[in-house]
Amino acid sequence: MRLSQIALALAAGLSAVLGTPVDTASAPKLFRSNGTADLQAFKGAVLLKNGQQTSCEVALMYTTVGFVAANCLDFSDKAGKTVDMATRYEVAVSQGLTSPYGRFQATRITVNPNYDPESFANNIAIIQFANSGNGDFVNYIASWRPEWTNLYYVRRSLNGLAGTTWNQPALTQYSSNSDATACANANPLFKLNEADLICNQLSTPSPINSTCALPYGSVYGVNNPNTAVAALYSHSALYGDGGMCSGGRIFNYYIVMQNYVHWAMSVIGVKAPVYHARVPEYTENLDPNYSMKIPNPKSVDGVAVYGGDLYNVQGATGTASEASGGLSKGALIGLIVGLLLLLALLGYLLRKYLLKKYKNTRVRRWWFWGRFDKDNAPVDAGAARPDPNDPQRPSTYSDSMGLPSYHDGRERPLSPSVFPPDNKDHAGRDDEGQASGSYPIRF
Repeated sequence: MRLSQIALALAAGLSAVLGTPVDTASAPKLFRSNGTADLQAFKGAVLLKNGQQTSCEVALMYTTVGFVAANCLDFSDKAGKTVDMATRYEVAVSQGLTSPYGRFQATRITVNPNYDPESFANNIAIIQFANSGNGDFVNYIASWRPEWTNLYYVRRSLNGLAGTTWNQPALTQYSSNSDATACANANPLFKLNEADLICNQLSTPSPINSTCALPYGSVYGVNNPNTAVAALYSHSALYGDGGMCSGGRIFNYYIVMQNYVHWAMSVIGVKAPVYHARVPEYTENLDPNYSMKIPNPKSVDGVAVYGGDLYNVQGATGTASEASGGLSKGALIGLIVGLLLLLALLGYLLRKYLLKKYKNTRVRRWWFWGRFDKDNAPVDAGAARPDPNDPQRPSTYSDSMGLPSYHDGRERPLSPSVFPPDNKDHAGRDDEGQASGSYPIRF
């Protein structure tokens, strides 16, 4: 029996064991040589929005369904729960490396209910599309990370934003974990969920702007000689704020799909096509509501987070648009301090204006802590006047002492407090009966 026939038989047997429907005539060969030739039997795909390709790849499972990163989608709410279907989504599928297979309109998009657009936790969605009779196919999802002895990083792209022909895929092999500590320091999500993410600093020239390097779009797990798609690009952490094309220190993160297989089954209604070596150590995550741990805080000071369609702004400006969930802690503190200083300045200017407007009035004294000069205070023409018919109202004053009198000429009785505390009586005489002349009183 030829090797190709053996491969097809094994593929069909694997599908039967997993309960996955498969067309053996179109199933990918699981046995193949290493390198770019491994992609020959796989169908690749990229997401298109409103007729233009994005940097987001689609991990196909069946003829009409695949995984895609949730931050590649447009949302009508800030919570990242409701996909804006006013955007026209399509899936462009390649046959092997550069041959076109078809371009299909999306019919349904389901975002993982645990997706957090601020940290990019659970950054995964299911996209379903209409296949116009081009034939059935199956792509397997690698579902057992410990068996991956090598990783293929792949970037698929069309020729131009609105292109219809496929470029040769960019591919590199890399399996080192030497970046794990630095990846954790740059991104709290990775620090809490290293089993759900792959991280490194690999990049490839952008097909839209050759002077800019971008992360790869998808990752394949290799258990020689078997290969299956394992992860999709999720987001990047960049030290500084120069943008993805600045040449700064960038860490790229890829979401591993194995823990979301049973959630995908609950969405599409059939078993997902997964591949793993049937070893005793294999354990399958059966939880359809699986979620990463959400970090708090969700970002690192001095580190910008990017994700989603990296072609969006890059084609015009050479930089990618930031898709982080908010300001960093340092930027937020700076913004608050700036606002407080602005309010203080406005308060100072307002007080200065009002002090000038209400100069030498009680308003100034009590409301604005200004000095109130009572002696020089202007007379308020609108103030209430004493009633001239009030018999108790003081109306005249003696010319010698300034003592008040009644309006009929009689002087009012004087309180002892009018005189200084000495030994003189009201007639101006001292204790010996001698007039002092100091306090003349008119009777």
